[in-house]
Amino acid sequence: MRLLLLNGNANRAMTDQMAAKARRLLGAGVEVVADTAVDSVAYIASRRDCALSAAAVVGLAEKHLAAEPARFDAILLACFGEPGISAVREISPVPVVGMLEASVLSALQLGGRFSVITPGQRWPRMIEDQLNDLGVARHCLGIDAIAIDDLALPAQRNLAAQRLATTLEAQQARLVPDVVIVGGAAFAGLAAELTLAKECRVIDCLDAALAQVQAMLTLTADGQVR
Repeated sequence: MRLLLLNGNANRAMTDQMAAKARRLLGAGVEVVADTAVDSVAYIASRRDCALSAAAVVGLAEKHLAAEPARFDAILLACFGEPGISAVREISPVPVVGMLEASVLSALQLGGRFSVITPGQRWPRMIEDQLNDLGVARHCLGIDAIAIDDLALPAQRNLAAQRLATTLEAQQARLVPDVVIVGGAAFAGLAAELTLAKECRVIDCLDAALAQVQAMLTLTADGQVR
């Protein structure tokens, strides 16, 4: 089986990190082909950035699908904002998984009432719009943003983890969510490294997306989804 992983951020180091995680989690039975939207922005932080990234992601998807339409079994848009996901689904013959959607589905199954932590000061309102579109906004208790503009990611991963841990502790005390979603390609993999002050269910957006990919690959392999 083959997975096409597309990063909407123009950051190859971030793509490599997420692809490595995908290969570890999915195992040797799934070949992961990863690509980066180099015509996008280094890190998506606004609606304008989303628009630019969406165009680049759709172009990447078209390029890979045109090369060999039956080549892939699933596509993962490895960006929490999921730029271009509707357009990619429109042209794709295989399942297309997004990080935000997969995280929300997991949160609803684990507890029901969730909160979100994400990098970028403009993302809370943008995520609110996406949650409204998905019809799940009433389940979200709150969204907190973490400033990362001064960090070179993923190189300064430890500093990002420190800010994430501080925000998570404050959010748990203020909102008392059943589940906390850690969203953003820049934060992918950090949730597993956190030492939690108290028991809490924390979802890493990349883990949730890869679990959804695995489910889609299983369903399509068994002939239940066509």
